[in-house]
Amino acid sequence: MICNEILSVTGNSQGNLFLFVLELSEEEYTCKKAVYIGKSEKIAIHSIVNWRNSIYLVDSYNNKIYKYDLNLNEISETNVGRDPRHITLDENNIYVANFESDNISVIDITNFSLTESIPAGIKPHDVLYNPNNKRLYTCCYEENEIIEYSENREEKRYFKTNGKPMHMFISKDCLIVMTYFVNGNVHTNINFINLVTGEIEKVIKVEGLGSDFDFDESNNKIYLINIVDKTLYIIDAAKKELIKTSYLGGYPESLTVGNSYVYINNSKKNQITAIDKDYHKISKTIDISFTPGCIKIIN
Repeated sequence: MICNEILSVTGNSQGNLFLFVLELSEEEYTCKKAVYIGKSEKIAIHSIVNWRNSIYLVDSYNNKIYKYDLNLNEISETNVGRDPRHITLDENNIYVANFESDNISVIDITNFSLTESIPAGIKPHDVLYNPNNKRLYTCCYEENEIIEYSENREEKRYFKTNGKPMHMFISKDCLIVMTYFVNGNVHTNINFINLVTGEIEKVIKVEGLGSDFDFDESNNKIYLINIVDKTLYIIDAAKKELIKTSYLGGYPESLTVGNSYVYINNSKKNQITAIDKDYHKISKTIDISFTPGCIKIIN
């Protein structure tokens, strides 16, 4: 059963890009909002984040961050570095990993304006703020490492990764990093790095290319989409082992974890697939009237 879940989804419809707010129910879905972003060929939304009644979209093509206020029904934008990929937020700022500028843009949340630029390694792809230790982390794709910045950013630590780092999450004292490993054939690694010692404790290898992954703190599970074999991989983060796979088909690109389900966009099928978190199997497939891109649960 699917109910009381609200999703933000970017989608292409007749050459136009929209931000959709969907409410899921037993009767498929209800589109609560459809916000026009622009012509599809002139915008490339790489990722989206929901934060305090606002949805933030990262436009790699135009070097912009968009903010859609759910309460005011207004959209605004600000410029950042070249080829922004992912963002993270703390109480005061938005941090943007700029892949081609080799830096992190800092945006004031209140004014939604650029205030600072933090030097990073070569091709930062993801960025993460850890409220527990007030540290900032970024993935340096070309250097196979993660940089940790101190609260005042005067000190740095470096963590080596097995493969090129793409995405990351933190679970207690463990840094969980999805990397690409290229040695003729591309495969995906999940790195478990001890934040205290800086050592890689374990690496889980997945043949093929992982397009997205998410971490669910409520059940300590990692969910990874493999776009080569069209399969969802489910990993127990505590045991650090693969426990289940679920074939999806089509072209699964993006996923997000809800209260009871993992939702996965399938751009080839124009569908959202709901995976039951308890039984790890497909519970429902929802046909939608547009080609989906990025997806995030609205808490």
